[in-house]
Amino acid sequence: MSISKSFAWSEIKEHKLIYTVIIFVIALTMASFLLENAYINYMMQVVNETVKNITSDAIITNPDCDVRDLYGTETTIENAGEIARLIEERLPGYKASVRVTAQATYGIGAKNESADGCTLQGIDINNDVMVEELKKKIVAGRFFREDDPILRGHTPLYIKVKGPGYLPDIVYGSGQRLLKKDEPYPVIVGAAAAKVHPSVIAVGKELDLYISAAARGTNYASVRVKIIGLYESGTPTIDAMIWFIPADSLREIKCYGEIEGKSWNIPGIGSFQGFNPIKIDRNMGDAIIVKAPPPPVSLDPIGHSEEVKKKVQSVVPDLKVFSWHDLLVYGAGSMQDVVTILLWGSMGVTLLLCGAAIKYVMDSIIIRKMREIGSLKAFGARDRVIFKIFLYQGMFIGFISGVLGIFLAILVMNIVNWYGVSMKFIAGTQLRIGFVVNWFTVVIAVVLPVVLSILAASIPAKRAAMLPPVEALRRGEMSL
Repeated sequence: MSISKSFAWSEIKEHKLIYTVIIFVIALTMASFLLENAYINYMMQVVNETVKNITSDAIITNPDCDVRDLYGTETTIENAGEIARLIEERLPGYKASVRVTAQATYGIGAKNESADGCTLQGIDINNDVMVEELKKKIVAGRFFREDDPILRGHTPLYIKVKGPGYLPDIVYGSGQRLLKKDEPYPVIVGAAAAKVHPSVIAVGKELDLYISAAARGTNYASVRVKIIGLYESGTPTIDAMIWFIPADSLREIKCYGEIEGKSWNIPGIGSFQGFNPIKIDRNMGDAIIVKAPPPPVSLDPIGHSEEVKKKVQSVVPDLKVFSWHDLLVYGAGSMQDVVTILLWGSMGVTLLLCGAAIKYVMDSIIIRKMREIGSLKAFGARDRVIFKIFLYQGMFIGFISGVLGIFLAILVMNIVNWYGVSMKFIAGTQLRIGFVVNWFTVVIAVVLPVVLSILAASIPAKRAAMLPPVEALRRGEMSL
């Protein structure tokens, strides 16, 4: 160990009480920084993954759709399959899947819950770009299987209203009484919906849905579904609304293909139609979701989402492209972005205050140590030796503070994860508190206090090192 390091470490041990206080204050600041950043990362991950169930990295729709339609039903794209293949050809590493969407309502349960609504996302159960992520989110029941009753000659009952005029009175389940022999369509529902309507939503339950089979217009389908699984993405608001169904089933319901069947006309209301079976057209859909290769370093996810959006838009200039961040901002505004900026800002202010405290303490110590500084210089110590003594003190303070801060943050995270802390959310659901730590944040937690301490110590250290020996001794006598 050099003489400068030896003197610096001896000084810290000699005044260990005051240095312990400084180190502990900085460590608490860095622990708070790590905890808040890790929680933000967790919430960003939860919200992003929830939104990406709908959009993946980007979603393509017809030009007449807006961001609100992403939560509902997009208009039909006749050549959706061709567009998906075009994306994969033009953008190496990108994957695209066709989605079919529809809005639906379901009826009153045994405990008199009111009718509620949902958005059906028709996915390719084998090749959808988000299928593996969705499988990981299943918390009860199971995912779709090939032997599920998909395209087995279902007979949805259609109601097409001739406007203008009043919609017909719909009694839930009335149409299905005619279709008792049909197997129900399998669906996977958000676990939050089961907590909102426990007597209606549960694994194994069957219920009737009235589906808006057209994005623009009044065309409804009455179908029966069976809940085979519950999923949980982490954001109960979205989970309660988004249900998943095989894309081919929803194509059948929305008549995407060649149909045949029987119609019943009711004067003054409209027509009822049932068909059995339908030859579906897998080239048809309502949206194309696109998954992009992950960036090498994920420091700017919003910037990456905009870059992906521009690349996809360049391939389909006549269609609309939305990123996952567009949907997030629509649903929650810019609140999440603002909170992130505010937290980083508050951490910056706290660290500056710690730096000011370090500078004040170093000034006080240097004033008290003027005699020793004068003596060292009188015995031939160079300016840089004196400068390094206090610089090493700042480095030791910063490094120990950073390591202690990381230890405290990890300890708190483990305690929170052990007890499973959560907050109350909508309709009795719970929003779990978790943490996601990345190496970039850990490096900042170590490097930042070291840099801050060195900068805070360098100013008084430089001033003390440049004093002549006689002046340093004189000031030392005056300080006694």
